Amino acid sequence: MLPSTMARLAMAALILGAAGHAQAQDYPLSLPEAVLLADQAEEPSVEVWRARAEALDSQGIADAALPDPMLRVGMANIRLSDFDRNREAMTQAQVSIRQMFPRGDSQRLSREIREWEARSARAAGALEALRIRLNVREAWLEVYYWERAASLIAERRTALEQLGEIASASFAAGDRNSHDVIRIDLETRVLTTRLVEIERNRAVARADLGRYLGDQAATRALTPQWPILPPPGVLDAMRAQLVRHPAIAILDARISARDRGVELAQQRYRPGFSLEAGYGLRESRSDLASVGVGVEMPLFSHSGQDAGVAAARSLREAEVLNRDAALLDLSRELVASDASLRQLTEHAALYRTEVLPRSRETEEAVLLAYGNERADFAELVRAELALLDNELALYRTQVDLLKIQARLMFLVGDPS
Repeated sequence: MLPSTMARLAMAALILGAAGHAQAQDYPLSLPEAVLLADQAEEPSVEVWRARAEALDSQGIADAALPDPMLRVGMANIRLSDFDRNREAMTQAQVSIRQMFPRGDSQRLSREIREWEARSARAAGALEALRIRLNVREAWLEVYYWERAASLIAERRTALEQLGEIASASFAAGDRNSHDVIRIDLETRVLTTRLVEIERNRAVARADLGRYLGDQAATRALTPQWPILPPPGVLDAMRAQLVRHPAIAILDARISARDRGVELAQQRYRPGFSLEAGYGLRESRSDLASVGVGVEMPLFSHSGQDAGVAAARSLREAEVLNRDAALLDLSRELVASDASLRQLTEHAALYRTEVLPRSRETEEAVLLAYGNERADFAELVRAELALLDNELALYRTQVDLLKIQARLMFLVGDPS
């Protein structure tokens, strides 16, 4: 009785889960959901940095460990004339063990170098995750634009087809010339060609989106509402946040690792040492024990030590310069994006408040004049196509504006 009940419950849960999955697939994909799905996915380009960081942490533990001791077993003071072990008092079987100790703080510094390298790898993973968010936003916005563009062009093509029917009827009645019919047929075919190109661009954008979300999520319809992104801050405030960008965190960790590298190179001025303990076994006499300390004498390699320290310092200076260059690049990109944001905002406002209203007024006036036979058919077609081009230009400007906002979010570390 109980197993059958459990089986029914499991089947019900499976059905509900499948229904929920199907419902999620039918639900439109919003921009925040697309970013969330990308964050939840096990992205290989992010996971590779996590694996490298774990490897470096483990390597740091290994570097901090003492080297394995050396065991020595042998015979000492054997007579070469007869190889008799009992005739000489000093003949003995020996066993000894030696432990080497690295110079100075070499173990601690080696471990810390690996720890900072691991931090750099984790920062690289964070940077890759940030880039993925940017790519997902840009791909989603491209799909959104091409779908809106396809809808607008399809509407205009339908309107032109209706005008074509009117022109054909007028031509059949002898009221219009044949070139009106030919013109409307040409423009309709041109719009059909534009739809084919739009479909190609939309497929490319869908493929870019599917790279991070999977094919099922990428083929879902998008939400019709215009997406909203957080407004950017003041330029000076955003510039101050650049020092916390993952790209800079990568180089900060590398500089810290190079600092330890300089200290590690300086440890070569300090001697290493070893401890050794031995036991000598003799046949008929008292056994012998020995204890010793070995010390390295860095007397003849001073130039090599100086060169090693100089090389370590040069490597650190190179990382500092690399960080300065990266910060300048981020600052330049931030300033350029902020300028583009302001220009696109003005551009969109101009289209919204002046260009589009004038285009609509012109289209309506030409349509009225055409009905009163005060405008020719070519002028009516030009007015319709001009309105379409201006509507597409506004959509393109608004989408580019959102893409600039997404890039600014990337530059300040994506505060969303």
